[in-house]
Amino acid sequence: MRKRFRYDKETKQVIPLDEWLQKYGEPVEESHHIVGEFQAYQPVTGDMQGKWITSRRQHREFLKRNNLVEVGNEKSYMTRHGGMTADNPNLVSDEKREEQICRSLVKNLERLRSR
Repeated sequence: MRKRFRYDKETKQVIPLDEWLQKYGEPVEESHHIVGEFQAYQPVTGDMQGKWITSRRQHREFLKRNNLVEVGNEKSYMTRHGGMTADNPNLVSDEKREEQICRSLVKNLERLRSR
């Protein structure tokens, strides 16, 4: 007869599933992320300044009309100095960029000459 087992972090051993369930109970199942209700606000800029924005749709349209970008999930290096900081992993120095372009040009030139 087959038995099921689970790893017990406390004892650092594999124990039978029924013992694990007695010790820790049923595992919590993951569920869908539910986004909360939209909180109305008054923008401080743009064409809706002083008026209330009461829905997500109004919010998206307001941002689009006024060329605004919602900020909040960006890494700090993206918002400082236009993203041109030393801690930005995506930043490539001008010298390195020139080097990459030169290598690419030489490679393409050699490829064209070999035809």
